[in-house]
Amino acid sequence: MSPQETELQHSAVVVIDMANDFVYPGGVIADAGGSDYQARAQAIIPGLARLLAAARAAGVTVIYATDAHTPGDAELRKWPPHAMAGTWNAQIVPTLAPQAGDVVIGKQTYSPFMKPEFERVLEERGITRLYVTGLHTDCCARHTSGDAFQRGYDLVWVSDALQAFTDEAHRTGLEYFKAWYATDPARQLRTIDELTAEWQRQEAPAAV
Repeated sequence: MSPQETELQHSAVVVIDMANDFVYPGGVIADAGGSDYQARAQAIIPGLARLLAAARAAGVTVIYATDAHTPGDAELRKWPPHAMAGTWNAQIVPTLAPQAGDVVIGKQTYSPFMKPEFERVLEERGITRLYVTGLHTDCCARHTSGDAFQRGYDLVWVSDALQAFTDEAHRTGLEYFKAWYATDPARQLRTIDELTAEWQRQEAPAAV
């Protein structure tokens, strides 16, 4: 097994809050963001679906970390009830529906690290690198990244598989990652096309 194959086996794509509530009209967060936000959130779905397919084929774990709130959650003191567990709003958008072998974790606050199950899955699978995707660049992705950085995980941000309420907030979020967490920004801020090309090259020997 090549070093690259070993790295991929110890990697996971973390898909943050790609639930109906955050993306489509009728969602509390989506409606708060408005039509422009909804369009940008929806625009990352096709590329993210392609990234997840390439990840699965290359042996990269796919982990969904999606809000599944209960009425007593502390976060709901700040935000109105949204993505409530068991509702349409909390369901992952259909185009990104989990596949066999994926991990789905419902979270109750910005970072899934606040839920012990998340880190337990990482430890059990020997995950050391996280590819961060989803919503929002400047909030849940930022808090997840901060917790991961503090714990020593290697982080990669997929810049065109992330979005925020505004494009400015998205860009600011990426700059925050670069300033505070990245040790090698050229390696750690990547695009969907770059990663899928790399991962597909890893598939080639097995396909011959």
